[in-house]
Amino acid sequence: MKKISVDDAKTMVYGLLGKGVDVRLNRGRNKIKHYKGVLSEAHSNVFVIKLANDIFDRISCSYIDLICGELTIKPCNDCHI
Repeated sequence: MKKISVDDAKTMVYGLLGKGVDVRLNRGRNKIKHYKGVLSEAHSNVFVIKLANDIFDRISCSYIDLICGELTIKPCNDCHI
């Protein structure tokens, strides 16, 4: 696994801002969730993903989640709301 810095994580998130993303979130104890949505907001410590077709309408994640590997984000062309 490639290690990234906080600045690299922020650059990646700001590059995907407003675009469709495919999210894999590891909640621990073999609880892995997959989401599709649009990266709608990015702030200094957290970013928000607006979800499509899920119980929740959005999730907020920190850049540390990306660095630790608990969260992976990939661009997705068919993930628009």
